[in-house]
Amino acid sequence: MKKIIISFLILLIAAGGSLGIYMNIRSKNEKETKKQQEKVADLQLFSFASDTIDKIVINNPDASYTAELQDDRWVLTDGGDFDLDNEYMELIRSYFSTLTAAGKHTGDLADYALDDEHVSTVTLSGGGQSYTVSIGGISPTKEYYYVMVAGKPDIYSVESVYGSGSNFSTEKMMLKSKDLVPYDDDEIERITAIKDGKVTFDLTYDQESGEWSLPEEYSDFGFDITAVTSMINVLTRLQAEQMLDENLEDMEKYGFDDPYAEVIIKGKDGTERHIIAGDFSEDGTYANLLVYNSGSEDKNQVEVYYKSDVDFVDYTPIDFITTTVYNPSQYDVSRFKVSYDGKEYEFIMDQEQKKCQYNGQTIQLAVQNILTEFTNYYNSFSIYVVKRLDLEAEPELKDPLLSVEYDLTDGTKRTYQLTDAGNQQCYVFIDGKYTGEIVSDSSLIGNSSVQNYFDILCKQADIS
Repeated sequence: MKKIIISFLILLIAAGGSLGIYMNIRSKNEKETKKQQEKVADLQLFSFASDTIDKIVINNPDASYTAELQDDRWVLTDGGDFDLDNEYMELIRSYFSTLTAAGKHTGDLADYALDDEHVSTVTLSGGGQSYTVSIGGISPTKEYYYVMVAGKPDIYSVESVYGSGSNFSTEKMMLKSKDLVPYDDDEIERITAIKDGKVTFDLTYDQESGEWSLPEEYSDFGFDITAVTSMINVLTRLQAEQMLDENLEDMEKYGFDDPYAEVIIKGKDGTERHIIAGDFSEDGTYANLLVYNSGSEDKNQVEVYYKSDVDFVDYTPIDFITTTVYNPSQYDVSRFKVSYDGKEYEFIMDQEQKKCQYNGQTIQLAVQNILTEFTNYYNSFSIYVVKRLDLEAEPELKDPLLSVEYDLTDGTKRTYQLTDAGNQQCYVFIDGKYTGEIVSDSSLIGNSSVQNYFDILCKQADIS
Protein backbone atom coordinates (compact mmCIF):
# COMPACT_ATOMS: atom_id res chain seq x y z
CA MET A 1 0.00 0.00 0.00
CA LYS A 2 2.82 2.35 0.84
CA LYS A 3 4.38 1.66 -2.55
CA ILE A 4 1.14 2.67 -4.30
CA ILE A 5 0.91 5.90 -2.31
CA ILE A 6 4.54 6.72 -3.00
CA SER A 7 4.07 6.08 -6.74
CA PHE A 8 0.99 8.31 -6.81
CA LEU A 9 2.86 11.11 -5.06
CA ILE A 10 5.70 10.85 -7.56
CA LEU A 11 3.24 11.10 -10.49
CA LEU A 12 1.51 14.05 -8.84
CA ILE A 13 4.79 15.89 -8.40
CA ALA A 14 5.78 15.14 -11.99
CA ALA A 15 2.42 16.33 -13.27
CA GLY A 16 2.73 19.47 -11.25
CA GLY A 17 6.17 20.08 -12.68
CA SER A 18 4.92 19.55 -16.24
CA LEU A 19 2.03 21.89 -15.63
CA GLY A 20 4.40 24.50 -14.28
CA ILE A 21 6.63 24.18 -17.30
CA TYR A 22 3.58 24.39 -19.60
CA MET A 23 2.30 27.50 -17.83
CA ASN A 24 5.72 29.12 -18.02
CA ILE A 25 5.97 28.38 -21.76
CA ARG A 26 2.44 29.63 -22.35
CA SER A 27 3.15 32.82 -20.45
CA LYS A 28 6.33 33.34 -22.42
CA ASN A 29 4.57 32.77 -25.77
CA GLU A 30 1.79 35.15 -24.80
CA LYS A 31 4.36 37.81 -23.91
CA GLU A 32 6.22 37.27 -27.19
CA THR A 33 2.96 37.37 -29.16
CA LYS A 34 1.94 40.55 -27.41
CA LYS A 35 5.37 42.02 -28.04
CA GLN A 36 5.14 41.04 -31.71
CA GLN A 37 1.66 42.54 -31.96
CA GLU A 38 2.90 45.75 -30.39
CA LYS A 39 5.79 45.80 -32.86
CA VAL A 40 3.44 45.28 -35.79
CA ALA A 41 1.09 47.92 -34.44
CA ASP A 42 3.99 50.34 -34.10
CA LEU A 43 4.92 49.80 -37.77
CA GLN A 44 1.31 50.42 -38.85
CA LEU A 45 1.73 54.15 -39.29
CA PHE A 46 -1.76 54.96 -40.55
CA SER A 47 -5.10 53.23 -40.79
CA PHE A 48 -8.03 55.29 -42.04
CA ALA A 49 -10.73 55.21 -44.73
CA SER A 50 -9.15 56.76 -47.83
CA ASP A 51 -12.45 58.11 -49.13
CA THR A 52 -12.71 60.46 -46.14
CA ILE A 53 -9.74 62.47 -47.46
CA ASP A 54 -10.70 65.49 -49.54
CA LYS A 55 -7.64 67.69 -49.16
CA ILE A 56 -3.93 67.04 -49.66
CA VAL A 57 -1.25 69.62 -48.87
CA ILE A 58 2.28 69.00 -50.14
CA ASN A 59 5.20 71.08 -48.93
CA ASN A 60 8.55 70.72 -50.69
CA PRO A 61 11.69 72.68 -49.77
CA ASP A 62 11.08 74.94 -52.77
CA ALA A 63 7.32 74.80 -53.41
CA SER A 64 3.95 74.05 -51.83
CA TYR A 65 0.78 72.67 -53.39
CA THR A 66 -2.77 72.31 -52.13
CA ALA A 67 -5.10 69.86 -53.84
CA GLU A 68 -8.80 69.59 -53.05
CA LEU A 69 -11.41 67.14 -54.21
CA GLN A 70 -14.14 68.89 -56.21
CA ASP A 71 -16.86 66.96 -58.05
CA ASP A 72 -14.82 63.75 -57.82
CA ARG A 73 -11.73 65.36 -59.34
CA TRP A 74 -8.61 66.69 -57.67
CA VAL A 75 -8.08 70.38 -58.34
CA LEU A 76 -5.04 72.48 -57.51
CA THR A 77 -6.35 75.32 -55.35
CA ASP A 78 -3.00 76.77 -54.32
CA GLY A 79 0.57 76.57 -55.55
CA GLY A 80 0.31 77.00 -59.31
CA ASP A 81 -1.81 76.80 -62.44
CA PHE A 82 -1.73 73.27 -63.85
CA ASP A 83 -3.97 70.23 -64.03
CA LEU A 84 -3.32 67.54 -61.47
CA ASP A 85 -2.70 63.88 -62.20
CA ASN A 86 -5.91 62.55 -60.65
CA GLU A 87 -4.72 58.95 -60.71
CA TYR A 88 -1.60 59.88 -58.78
CA MET A 89 -3.55 61.91 -56.22
CA GLU A 90 -5.87 58.94 -55.70
CA LEU A 91 -2.80 56.74 -55.32
CA ILE A 92 -1.45 59.02 -52.59
CA ARG A 93 -4.56 58.94 -50.43
CA SER A 94 -5.13 55.23 -50.99
CA TYR A 95 -1.57 54.23 -50.13
CA PHE A 96 -1.23 56.52 -47.14
CA SER A 97 -4.48 55.19 -45.65
CA THR A 98 -2.71 51.91 -44.76
CA LEU A 99 0.87 53.17 -44.56
CA THR A 100 3.05 50.48 -43.01
CA ALA A 101 6.77 50.66 -42.27
CA ALA A 102 9.32 47.92 -42.82
CA GLY A 103 11.56 48.99 -39.96
CA LYS A 104 12.34 51.58 -37.31
CA HIS A 105 15.55 53.61 -36.90
CA THR A 106 17.21 56.14 -34.61
CA GLY A 107 19.87 58.70 -35.26
CA ASP A 108 20.49 62.18 -36.57
CA LEU A 109 17.60 63.41 -38.73
CA ALA A 110 20.05 64.92 -41.22
CA ASP A 111 21.46 61.46 -41.93
CA TYR A 112 18.04 60.48 -43.25
CA ALA A 113 17.38 63.80 -45.03
CA LEU A 114 14.62 64.44 -42.51
CA ASP A 115 16.04 67.74 -41.32
CA ASP A 116 14.21 70.94 -42.14
CA GLU A 117 16.50 71.74 -45.07
CA HIS A 118 15.62 68.64 -47.08
CA VAL A 119 12.32 67.35 -45.76
CA SER A 120 9.05 67.32 -47.66
CA THR A 121 5.69 66.83 -45.99
CA VAL A 122 2.35 65.47 -47.11
CA THR A 123 -0.73 66.25 -45.06
CA LEU A 124 -4.00 64.50 -45.79
CA SER A 125 -7.15 65.76 -44.16
CA GLY A 126 -10.87 65.12 -44.19
CA GLY A 127 -13.66 63.97 -41.94
CA GLY A 128 -12.29 66.09 -39.11
CA GLN A 129 -8.97 64.21 -39.09
CA SER A 130 -5.49 65.08 -40.34
CA TYR A 131 -2.47 62.87 -41.10
CA THR A 132 1.02 64.19 -41.81
CA VAL A 133 4.07 62.39 -43.16
CA SER A 134 7.55 63.88 -43.34
CA ILE A 135 9.47 62.37 -46.25
CA GLY A 136 13.24 62.17 -46.18
CA GLY A 137 15.80 60.51 -48.41
CA ILE A 138 16.00 57.12 -50.02
CA SER A 139 18.25 54.31 -48.78
CA PRO A 140 21.57 53.63 -50.59
CA THR A 141 20.06 50.48 -52.11
CA LYS A 142 16.98 52.43 -53.30
CA GLU A 143 14.77 49.94 -51.45
CA TYR A 144 13.36 52.26 -48.80
CA TYR A 145 12.31 55.83 -48.14
CA TYR A 146 12.84 57.27 -44.67
CA VAL A 147 9.80 58.93 -43.13
CA MET A 148 8.37 60.27 -39.90
CA VAL A 149 4.72 60.67 -39.01
CA ALA A 150 3.07 63.17 -36.72
CA GLY A 151 2.68 61.82 -33.19
CA LYS A 152 5.58 59.34 -33.42
CA PRO A 153 9.20 60.23 -32.52
CA ASP A 154 10.88 57.48 -34.52
CA ILE A 155 12.29 57.30 -38.01
CA TYR A 156 10.74 54.63 -40.23
CA SER A 157 11.75 53.00 -43.47
CA VAL A 158 9.04 52.28 -46.04
CA GLU A 159 9.50 50.15 -49.16
CA SER A 160 10.06 52.26 -52.26
CA VAL A 161 7.96 50.28 -54.69
CA TYR A 162 6.41 52.62 -57.26
CA GLY A 163 3.60 50.22 -58.16
CA SER A 164 2.29 50.44 -54.61
CA GLY A 165 2.64 54.19 -54.44
CA SER A 166 5.42 54.23 -51.87
CA ASN A 167 7.86 56.16 -53.98
CA PHE A 168 6.58 59.28 -52.19
CA SER A 169 7.52 61.60 -55.01
CA THR A 170 6.16 65.06 -54.29
CA GLU A 171 7.85 66.75 -57.22
CA LYS A 172 5.72 68.88 -59.49
CA MET A 173 6.21 66.58 -62.49
CA MET A 174 4.66 63.70 -60.57
CA LEU A 175 1.71 65.82 -59.46
CA LYS A 176 1.14 67.34 -62.89
CA SER A 177 -1.36 65.73 -65.27
CA LYS A 178 0.26 63.46 -67.82
CA ASP A 179 -2.80 63.35 -70.09
CA LEU A 180 -1.99 64.22 -73.68
CA VAL A 181 -5.28 66.12 -74.05
CA PRO A 182 -7.64 67.58 -71.44
CA TYR A 183 -10.78 66.30 -73.18
CA ASP A 184 -13.10 63.32 -72.91
CA ASP A 185 -14.21 61.40 -76.00
CA ASP A 186 -17.32 63.54 -76.54
CA GLU A 187 -15.65 66.91 -75.91
CA ILE A 188 -13.68 67.26 -79.17
CA GLU A 189 -15.02 69.02 -82.26
CA ARG A 190 -12.02 69.34 -84.57
CA ILE A 191 -8.67 67.64 -85.18
CA THR A 192 -6.16 69.11 -87.63
CA ALA A 193 -2.71 67.80 -88.53
CA ILE A 194 0.03 69.82 -90.22
CA LYS A 195 3.29 68.71 -91.83
CA ASP A 196 5.79 70.90 -93.64
CA GLY A 197 3.37 73.78 -93.43
CA LYS A 198 0.55 71.85 -95.14
CA VAL A 199 -2.61 70.43 -93.63
CA THR A 200 -2.41 66.64 -93.90
CA PHE A 201 -5.89 65.96 -92.50
CA ASP A 202 -8.71 68.02 -91.07
CA LEU A 203 -11.60 66.35 -89.22
CA THR A 204 -14.66 68.29 -88.11
CA TYR A 205 -17.55 67.28 -85.88
CA ASP A 206 -21.01 68.64 -86.75
CA GLN A 207 -22.95 69.03 -83.52
CA GLU A 208 -26.31 69.18 -85.33
CA SER A 209 -25.86 65.96 -87.29
CA GLY A 210 -23.62 64.31 -84.72
CA GLU A 211 -21.22 63.22 -87.47
CA TRP A 212 -17.52 63.56 -88.22
CA SER A 213 -16.33 64.44 -91.71
CA LEU A 214 -13.36 65.35 -93.85
CA PRO A 215 -13.41 68.48 -96.08
CA GLU A 216 -15.86 68.62 -98.99
CA GLU A 217 -13.34 67.38 -101.58
CA TYR A 218 -13.38 63.98 -99.86
CA SER A 219 -17.16 63.66 -99.75
CA ASP A 220 -17.24 61.15 -102.63
CA PHE A 221 -15.26 58.64 -100.57
CA GLY A 222 -16.77 56.31 -98.01
CA PHE A 223 -16.08 57.71 -94.53
CA ASP A 224 -14.76 55.33 -91.87
CA ILE A 225 -16.17 56.61 -88.58
CA THR A 226 -14.55 53.76 -86.64
CA ALA A 227 -11.12 55.10 -87.64
CA VAL A 228 -11.99 58.48 -86.10
CA THR A 229 -13.42 57.09 -82.88
CA SER A 230 -10.44 54.76 -82.54
CA MET A 231 -8.02 57.67 -82.85
CA ILE A 232 -9.99 59.76 -80.36
CA ASN A 233 -10.03 56.86 -77.89
CA VAL A 234 -6.23 56.85 -78.08
CA LEU A 235 -5.88 60.63 -77.81
CA THR A 236 -8.07 60.93 -74.72
CA ARG A 237 -6.36 58.08 -72.87
CA LEU A 238 -2.69 58.58 -73.67
CA GLN A 239 -0.42 59.54 -70.79
CA ALA A 240 3.21 60.61 -70.98
CA GLU A 241 5.92 58.10 -70.19
CA GLN A 242 8.14 60.94 -69.00
CA MET A 243 7.68 64.61 -68.17
CA LEU A 244 10.72 66.70 -69.09
CA ASP A 245 11.12 70.49 -69.36
CA GLU A 246 8.26 72.87 -68.78
CA ASN A 247 8.04 76.44 -70.08
CA LEU A 248 10.63 75.51 -72.70
CA GLU A 249 12.28 78.44 -74.50
CA ASP A 250 15.08 76.66 -76.40
CA MET A 251 13.00 75.02 -79.14
CA GLU A 252 16.10 73.53 -80.75
CA LYS A 253 16.80 71.36 -77.69
CA TYR A 254 14.24 68.70 -78.63
CA GLY A 255 13.83 69.49 -82.31
CA PHE A 256 10.78 71.71 -81.96
CA ASP A 257 12.42 74.48 -84.00
CA ASP A 258 11.91 72.28 -87.09
CA PRO A 259 9.00 70.08 -85.99
CA TYR A 260 8.15 66.76 -87.55
CA ALA A 261 4.42 67.49 -87.34
CA GLU A 262 1.79 69.40 -85.40
CA VAL A 263 -1.70 68.32 -84.35
CA ILE A 264 -4.28 70.83 -83.12
CA ILE A 265 -7.25 69.50 -81.17
CA LYS A 266 -10.16 71.85 -80.56
CA GLY A 267 -12.60 71.22 -77.75
CA LYS A 268 -16.30 71.98 -77.85
CA ASP A 269 -15.61 74.57 -75.14
CA GLY A 270 -13.51 76.61 -77.60
CA THR A 271 -10.11 75.68 -76.16
CA GLU A 272 -7.33 74.21 -78.29
CA ARG A 273 -4.57 71.78 -77.39
CA HIS A 274 -1.43 71.96 -79.56
CA ILE A 275 0.76 68.89 -79.89
CA ILE A 276 4.10 69.37 -81.65
CA ALA A 277 6.23 66.36 -82.52
CA GLY A 278 9.97 67.01 -82.35
CA ASP A 279 12.87 64.58 -82.31
CA PHE A 280 12.52 60.81 -82.04
CA SER A 281 14.89 58.63 -80.05
CA GLU A 282 17.76 57.09 -82.04
CA ASP A 283 16.11 53.66 -82.06
CA GLY A 284 12.76 55.18 -83.05
CA THR A 285 11.05 53.99 -79.87
CA TYR A 286 10.19 57.33 -78.28
CA ALA A 287 8.85 60.67 -79.49
CA ASN A 288 9.32 64.05 -77.86
CA LEU A 289 6.12 66.12 -77.87
CA LEU A 290 5.65 69.75 -76.91
CA VAL A 291 2.18 70.25 -75.47
CA TYR A 292 0.41 73.51 -74.70
CA ASN A 293 -2.98 75.22 -74.90
CA SER A 294 -3.67 77.90 -77.51
CA GLY A 295 -2.72 81.32 -76.17
CA SER A 296 -0.37 79.79 -73.60
CA GLU A 297 2.60 78.84 -75.76
CA ASP A 298 5.01 79.89 -72.99
CA LYS A 299 3.32 77.50 -70.53
CA ASN A 300 4.34 74.44 -72.48
CA GLN A 301 5.38 70.98 -71.38
CA VAL A 302 7.85 68.57 -72.99
CA GLU A 303 6.54 65.01 -72.75
CA VAL A 304 7.85 61.65 -73.95
CA TYR A 305 5.62 59.00 -75.55
CA TYR A 306 6.08 55.72 -77.32
CA LYS A 307 6.27 56.65 -81.01
CA SER A 308 3.87 53.82 -81.88
CA ASP A 309 1.24 55.42 -79.61
CA VAL A 310 1.35 58.76 -81.42
CA ASP A 311 1.31 57.47 -85.00
CA PHE A 312 -1.73 59.69 -85.65
CA VAL A 313 0.77 62.49 -86.42
CA ASP A 314 1.41 60.61 -89.70
CA TYR A 315 -2.25 60.17 -90.66
CA THR A 316 -3.65 61.45 -93.93
CA PRO A 317 -7.25 61.45 -95.25
CA ILE A 318 -6.85 57.89 -96.52
CA ASP A 319 -6.72 56.76 -92.88
CA PHE A 320 -10.32 57.94 -92.47
CA ILE A 321 -11.94 56.63 -95.63
CA THR A 322 -13.16 53.18 -96.64
CA THR A 323 -10.25 51.85 -98.67
CA THR A 324 -11.95 48.67 -99.88
CA VAL A 325 -14.27 49.75 -102.69
CA TYR A 326 -16.92 47.60 -104.40
CA ASN A 327 -18.02 47.95 -108.00
CA PRO A 328 -21.49 46.52 -108.79
CA SER A 329 -22.27 43.13 -107.32
CA GLN A 330 -22.37 40.23 -109.78
CA TYR A 331 -26.03 39.78 -108.84
CA ASP A 332 -26.84 43.32 -110.03
CA VAL A 333 -25.44 43.03 -113.56
CA SER A 334 -26.99 41.68 -116.75
CA ARG A 335 -23.78 41.95 -118.79
CA PHE A 336 -20.15 42.85 -118.23
CA LYS A 337 -17.12 43.08 -120.50
CA VAL A 338 -13.51 42.95 -119.33
CA SER A 339 -10.71 44.30 -121.56
CA TYR A 340 -6.93 44.15 -121.06
CA ASP A 341 -3.81 43.21 -123.02
CA GLY A 342 -5.75 43.80 -126.24
CA LYS A 343 -8.34 41.12 -125.38
CA GLU A 344 -12.04 41.32 -124.49
CA TYR A 345 -14.09 38.93 -122.40
CA GLU A 346 -17.87 39.40 -122.45
CA PHE A 347 -20.36 37.66 -120.13
CA ILE A 348 -24.16 37.70 -120.38
CA MET A 349 -25.82 37.00 -117.04
CA ASP A 350 -29.06 35.11 -116.44
CA GLN A 351 -29.76 35.76 -112.78
CA GLU A 352 -33.04 33.81 -112.67
CA GLN A 353 -31.55 30.65 -114.20
CA LYS A 354 -28.29 31.05 -112.26
CA LYS A 355 -26.07 30.85 -115.29
CA CYS A 356 -24.21 33.04 -117.75
CA GLN A 357 -23.04 32.90 -121.33
CA TYR A 358 -19.43 33.36 -122.38
CA ASN A 359 -18.14 32.94 -125.93
CA GLY A 360 -21.19 30.85 -126.82
CA GLN A 361 -20.70 28.59 -123.77
CA THR A 362 -22.84 28.23 -120.68
CA ILE A 363 -21.41 28.58 -117.17
CA GLN A 364 -23.61 26.88 -114.58
CA LEU A 365 -23.58 29.12 -111.56
CA ALA A 366 -25.87 26.79 -109.63
CA VAL A 367 -22.87 24.45 -109.20
CA GLN A 368 -21.12 25.55 -106.02
CA ASN A 369 -17.47 25.09 -107.04
CA ILE A 370 -18.10 26.83 -110.38
CA LEU A 371 -19.92 29.68 -108.61
CA THR A 372 -16.97 30.05 -106.23
CA GLU A 373 -14.42 30.40 -109.04
CA PHE A 374 -16.71 32.72 -111.01
CA THR A 375 -17.10 34.94 -107.93
CA ASN A 376 -13.33 35.00 -107.41
CA TYR A 377 -12.85 36.03 -111.01
CA TYR A 378 -15.54 38.71 -110.88
CA ASN A 379 -14.22 40.14 -107.60
CA SER A 380 -10.66 40.31 -108.96
CA PHE A 381 -11.67 43.41 -110.97
CA SER A 382 -14.84 44.50 -109.17
CA ILE A 383 -13.29 44.98 -105.72
CA TYR A 384 -10.25 47.22 -105.34
CA VAL A 385 -8.21 48.52 -102.43
CA VAL A 386 -7.12 52.17 -102.39
CA LYS A 387 -3.42 52.56 -101.58
CA ARG A 388 -3.29 56.32 -101.55
CA LEU A 389 -5.16 59.45 -102.61
CA ASP A 390 -3.97 62.19 -104.92
CA LEU A 391 -6.65 64.78 -105.53
CA GLU A 392 -4.21 67.15 -107.21
CA ALA A 393 -3.21 64.76 -110.00
CA GLU A 394 -4.83 65.22 -113.43
CA PRO A 395 -4.20 61.98 -115.32
CA GLU A 396 -5.61 61.42 -118.80
CA LEU A 397 -7.87 58.50 -119.57
CA LYS A 398 -5.52 57.14 -122.19
CA ASP A 399 -4.44 53.58 -122.98
CA PRO A 400 -6.21 51.96 -120.00
CA LEU A 401 -4.48 48.88 -118.63
CA LEU A 402 -7.83 47.45 -117.56
CA SER A 403 -11.35 48.40 -118.61
CA VAL A 404 -14.62 46.94 -117.33
CA GLU A 405 -18.08 47.81 -118.66
CA TYR A 406 -21.12 46.91 -116.54
CA ASP A 407 -24.76 46.80 -117.68
CA LEU A 408 -26.88 46.75 -114.56
CA THR A 409 -30.25 45.05 -114.16
CA ASP A 410 -31.85 48.43 -113.42
CA GLY A 411 -30.88 49.67 -116.89
CA THR A 412 -27.92 51.85 -115.87
CA LYS A 413 -24.31 51.46 -116.96
CA ARG A 414 -20.96 51.82 -115.21
CA THR A 415 -17.34 51.70 -116.32
CA TYR A 416 -14.22 51.01 -114.28
CA GLN A 417 -10.77 51.68 -115.76
CA LEU A 418 -7.16 51.72 -114.63
CA THR A 419 -4.33 53.70 -116.18
CA ASP A 420 -0.62 53.62 -115.39
CA ALA A 421 0.46 55.84 -112.46
CA GLY A 422 4.04 54.53 -112.33
CA ASN A 423 5.71 52.66 -109.48
CA GLN A 424 3.44 49.62 -110.00
CA GLN A 425 0.36 51.73 -109.28
CA CYS A 426 -2.72 52.76 -111.26
CA TYR A 427 -5.10 55.70 -111.40
CA VAL A 428 -8.77 54.80 -110.97
CA PHE A 429 -11.42 56.10 -113.37
CA ILE A 430 -15.15 55.58 -112.81
CA ASP A 431 -17.45 56.44 -115.72
CA GLY A 432 -14.56 58.20 -117.43
CA LYS A 433 -13.70 60.45 -114.46
CA TYR A 434 -10.57 60.22 -112.32
CA THR A 435 -11.64 59.49 -108.73
CA GLY A 436 -8.51 60.66 -106.92
CA GLU A 437 -7.77 57.06 -105.93
CA ILE A 438 -4.57 55.17 -106.67
CA VAL A 439 -4.39 51.38 -106.43
CA SER A 440 -1.74 48.69 -106.82
CA ASP A 441 -1.39 47.03 -110.22
CA SER A 442 -1.70 43.61 -108.52
CA SER A 443 -4.95 42.92 -110.39
CA LEU A 444 -2.92 42.87 -113.60
CA ILE A 445 -0.02 40.62 -112.68
CA GLY A 446 0.77 37.50 -110.67
CA ASN A 447 -1.44 35.11 -108.75
CA SER A 448 -3.97 37.84 -107.90
CA SER A 449 -4.40 38.97 -111.48
CA VAL A 450 -7.64 38.96 -113.44
CA GLN A 451 -6.05 36.62 -115.99
CA ASN A 452 -5.06 34.05 -113.36
CA TYR A 453 -8.57 33.93 -111.90
CA PHE A 454 -10.00 33.65 -115.41
CA ASP A 455 -7.77 30.66 -116.17
CA ILE A 456 -8.93 28.93 -112.97
CA LEU A 457 -12.59 29.60 -113.91
CA CYS A 458 -12.07 28.15 -117.39
CA LYS A 459 -10.63 24.96 -115.95
CA GLN A 460 -13.36 24.57 -113.33
CA ALA A 461 -16.27 25.42 -115.71
CA ASP A 462 -14.72 23.60 -118.67
CA ILE A 463 -14.83 26.60 -120.99
CA SER A 464 -12.29 28.18 -123.30
